[in-house]
Amino acid sequence: MSQTRHILVVGGGTAGTVLASRLSESPAFMVTLLEAGPDDEAYDAVVLDPAHAANAWAGAAPIAPSPMLTDTGAIPMFQGRVLGGTSAVNGLATIRGLPEDYNGWAAAGLDGWGWDDVASTFIAAECDADFPHSPIHGHAGPLPVRRWRFEELSRAQRAFYNAMVEAGEPAVTDVNDPSQLPGVGVFPVTIDSQDRRVSTSLAYLTPEVRARENLNIRTGAEVVQIEISAGQARGVTLASGEQIDADEVVVTAGALWSPTLLLRSGVGPTAQLQKYGIPIHADLPVGATLSDHLGPGIAYHHDGPRGGSAGPAQVLVLGASDGRNVDYHAFPIASAPSEQSTQFMMAAFLLRSSGAGSVTLGDSVDAPPVVKAPPMPDDAVPRLRHAFERIAAWECSAAARSLGCEPVEPLDLHAPDAVERALERQVLSYGHMTSTCPMGTVLDADCRVLGVAGLRVADASVMPTIPSGNTYLGCVMVAERVARKIAP
Repeated sequence: MSQTRHILVVGGGTAGTVLASRLSESPAFMVTLLEAGPDDEAYDAVVLDPAHAANAWAGAAPIAPSPMLTDTGAIPMFQGRVLGGTSAVNGLATIRGLPEDYNGWAAAGLDGWGWDDVASTFIAAECDADFPHSPIHGHAGPLPVRRWRFEELSRAQRAFYNAMVEAGEPAVTDVNDPSQLPGVGVFPVTIDSQDRRVSTSLAYLTPEVRARENLNIRTGAEVVQIEISAGQARGVTLASGEQIDADEVVVTAGALWSPTLLLRSGVGPTAQLQKYGIPIHADLPVGATLSDHLGPGIAYHHDGPRGGSAGPAQVLVLGASDGRNVDYHAFPIASAPSEQSTQFMMAAFLLRSSGAGSVTLGDSVDAPPVVKAPPMPDDAVPRLRHAFERIAAWECSAAARSLGCEPVEPLDLHAPDAVERALERQVLSYGHMTSTCPMGTVLDADCRVLGVAGLRVADASVMPTIPSGNTYLGCVMVAERVARKIAP
C-alpha cells in the first residue's frame, strides 16, 4: 500500500490556490497551503467590485507594495497579500498570449509547453459565457469568464473604442482568437453572475474543496526559509519559528517573492549568497532575468463622471507595429468611479521584454528584495511610435473631442521625440512580472529546481520568456500543468 505524500504549497496566490485545489483531488497527497495574508473572507467591496480595483491599488485592500527600480526612479508595484493573491486585486483580464510565445518555449527544449499543449489547459480552466461552444474556449472550468458589455464601459473607454473603429482598426469580437488579430476589442474578465470579482481562491477553493480531509489551508503563515539538507527539500520554517516537514515543497509566492525565498534558502548565485553568509545548496541564476510589460503612460482628464461599472481594463488595441504581429497593448486605464472631473491614464505596453531585470536580496536577508526593472528593449521607440499614432488618432477623434478629453500635460504625439519624452515623464508596468526562476536555467521542464530534490516552483517566475498577454491566466495554466506533473 502506497504512503500518503505530504506536499507544502508555499503561497496562496493566483497559482497556489489552483495547485492546492488540484493536488488535493488525489487521496495520495496530504496538501498544506500556506498563505502569509488573511483568508478571502477579508475581501470587501473594494476587492469584489471591479470598478473599484484602482482603489485597491491605492492601498484600500490587502496588498504588498513592491517598488521596481529604474535608472531614474521607481515604478509603483503591488502584489496581493491575501488568499487568491494578486487575482484579488488585479484588473481581472484573461488574455492568454499568442501561440508563438509558447511554441518558443517548446523550441527551446521545454517539452510539453508548446501552444498545442497549453491551449487545452487554458480551455479547461474557463467557463466562457460568451463563447461556450467555441472550440477555443471552455464551458465547464472553474473560472467564469465574459467580456465587458458596451453599456458597462466608462465614458472614456467607449470613446476610445469608437475612435479606434473610426480610425480603421478592425473590431475584434474575441481577443483570445489569434486569427482575428490585430485590432480593437474588449477585455475578457473573471466575474460572476452578480458582476463581482472571482479570484482563483473563490473559483478553486470552494466550500466543497475546503471540506477535503487531505487539504489544510493555513493563513497568516509566512514562510521565511525552505529547509534543505543533503540536496533535498525537507520542509519550511515560518516567521513564528515553527517548522513544517514535507515530502515536497512547491513555491508559488509570485515572480518577486518566489526567487527571494529561494535565495534566502541557499538556492541562487554563489557570489550573491556568499555576501550574506548563506549556505549554498544550488548555484543557479535565480532572480537574474526578470521580465515585465512596460511602457509610457499619458495622463488625460475629462469633465463629469467616469461612468460605467466595468473594471480598470476595458477596451484595448492589440497593436502590430509591423502590421501583422501583435507586439503592444494600448488602452485607457479606467480610474475608480468619480462624479466630478475624471482623470485616467492612457498606456502603451510593449509585449516583449529585454528580460534584463533582477530580483536580489536587500540590505539583509530579512529585508525586502531589491527589484530592478528590465530596461526597455532596443527597438522600443519605433514600436511605440506606432502605438502613439493610434493614441493620436483617438485624441483628435470626434468621440474624444465630444467627451472633452485633454492631456493633463500637453505632449505632441507626432513629434519625433514624443516617445522618448513620454518615457522620461512616466513609465508604467502592466504588473506582469515573470521569468525570475525560469525553466531551462533554474528549473527543468517539470518545474523542479535543478540540483535540489523535492523542490519546485509553479507561478509566473517559471516562464522562460514573457507571454504576449496578461499573465493572470498564464499563472493558472502553469499551476494546472504542474499539478498534472506531480500527480500524473
